[in-house]
Amino acid sequence: MNIYKVVTMSLLALITACSVIQSTDSGNQVEKKPDAKLRLNDIWALEKIQGKSISLVDGMQRPQLEIHLRDMKVIGNDGCNHFSGAITSLDDSEIIFGPMMGSRMFCQGMDMSNKFNSHINNVQSYLIKDLTLYFFDELGNELLSFRKID
Repeated sequence: MNIYKVVTMSLLALITACSVIQSTDSGNQVEKKPDAKLRLNDIWALEKIQGKSISLVDGMQRPQLEIHLRDMKVIGNDGCNHFSGAITSLDDSEIIFGPMMGSRMFCQGMDMSNKFNSHINNVQSYLIKDLTLYFFDELGNELLSFRKID
């Protein structure tokens, strides 16, 4: 192994270790929790609508959501049509999407696509637990839940 690879790998390990551990005022080291927002930046597959597991009609794909924090945008498909939109507000628990633009094909199983689109436009907050992303409305009702697929 050449010396440059060893030095590079050592520096990466050191940087990673430093970003995960921080000191408290008492001098004790504690593990730093990752920013909740950063965990959103991924690809998510729809599992449930209002707490009920979805069922796919033959030929229909599973709705997906891809969140791009760097660009503050979201893209995906509702099981039939593709969509994209802006993330207009985001913090550790709140997420609000701007108007979504999308294609307008007709597919079998439009009921699920229509429900998905209705709910994605009412999202006000989120929670990530393990590898599941939950979206809630303004009253805290669960609208959609996704599993991480990337």
